[in-house]
Amino acid sequence: MKRRSFLKGLAAAGVVLPTGAWFPSCSADKPEGLSWDFDKVIDRFGSWSIKYGRLEDLGEKGSTKLSMWIADMDFMTDPLVSKALRDRVDNYVLGYTRTPVEFLDSVVSWEKRMHGYDVAREWVAPCPGVIASLNQAYLTFTEPGDTIVLQTPVYDHFRIYIEKMGRIPVENPLIEENGHYRMDFDGLERIFEEGSKVLVLCNPQNPVGILWDKETLSTLAGICERHGVMVFSDEIHSDLTLRGRKHIPFCSVSEAAARVGLIFGSPTKSFNFAGLSGTAWCIIPDREKREKLLGTLEKSKLDEPSIMSLTATIAAYSHEPVWLDAVKEYIQGNLDLVYDFFKDNDLGIKAVMPEASFLIWLDCRSLGLSQAELMSRFSDDAGIILNDGISYGTGGEGFVRMNVGCPRSVVEEALSRIRKTFG
Repeated sequence: MKRRSFLKGLAAAGVVLPTGAWFPSCSADKPEGLSWDFDKVIDRFGSWSIKYGRLEDLGEKGSTKLSMWIADMDFMTDPLVSKALRDRVDNYVLGYTRTPVEFLDSVVSWEKRMHGYDVAREWVAPCPGVIASLNQAYLTFTEPGDTIVLQTPVYDHFRIYIEKMGRIPVENPLIEENGHYRMDFDGLERIFEEGSKVLVLCNPQNPVGILWDKETLSTLAGICERHGVMVFSDEIHSDLTLRGRKHIPFCSVSEAAARVGLIFGSPTKSFNFAGLSGTAWCIIPDREKREKLLGTLEKSKLDEPSIMSLTATIAAYSHEPVWLDAVKEYIQGNLDLVYDFFKDNDLGIKAVMPEASFLIWLDCRSLGLSQAELMSRFSDDAGIILNDGISYGTGGEGFVRMNVGCPRSVVEEALSRIRKTFG
């Protein structure tokens, strides 16, 4: 039977055939029939959540403690992404999958639309996850015992996995002045003179929430190229810019940055589906570096994203960011609430307003407590689970990190407890 007749027969029998268009069309308006309610409190106990699993592991399921630590949000993901996932499951065979060109194109178009970065399709490739991909990059470009530079306070998983990979993290702490942070370029020069192959850049900086400006990134690129140092730039929080600010991708700032830089990103933070692994991607303008890393991923069979990961990423990047804009506005309201609370209440705690993300850095040094005492006051006395600032390296002692990607009522309750505990 000829293929055309066969397909006609299937259609006549009511069989649904894939059209390749399960993604929602672009729209600047709130999608008809789809809605979101960021005020809704969702019970995540029993959902395999790491964020709430900590309480379950401690035998505190159903406890009144507020879980405001790990960086995922307590909001339902963008309904257009959810719809794309449902449509894919309902209408397609979930067989072995190759990465479609639509995945690459979605990253290219998103970077241009959101960040003004012109990316060539051949620079883009799928990755198993940002941290997993950084680990593979360490294995590709460094040897056991090599040093890798971190600018602390910075995301703790960088240090954790650098050590797991048998490499040595070297700190070049940020310079902090009255709640404002900047890079210590003189310190970098001294460290690089002793020999390092890689610097891990957090852009935007987590936990401090800095959006690095073009001058800073250009200066960093120049120093690194002069010393033969590569820059691995984690840009996973880049879409969560606040108050109309713009993120600047590292490799976009200069020819030097494009030569030394590798960018790793993902929609998981901004669209809140961190539980879908394999949704990450890399942008590597330099062909030699790109081929080396992709060769490592291929040898480890880490170059094959799942159907659902591909579907979620393409869907997130293939329509106007209506949900994303709405959630950022809501997050900014939560951040303003926290910042103003500590400004108006003399509790010995100051909030550092982030320029991106739903994480806020709280300076508790004036309390004069040890880090253990500080964490106990929040967890045991106030009943709030936060991230321990000391885990982010030098510059983190006396700080905690709070996640306000949650309903406003939860933030209000947390602030009420803090007033009772520290007032």
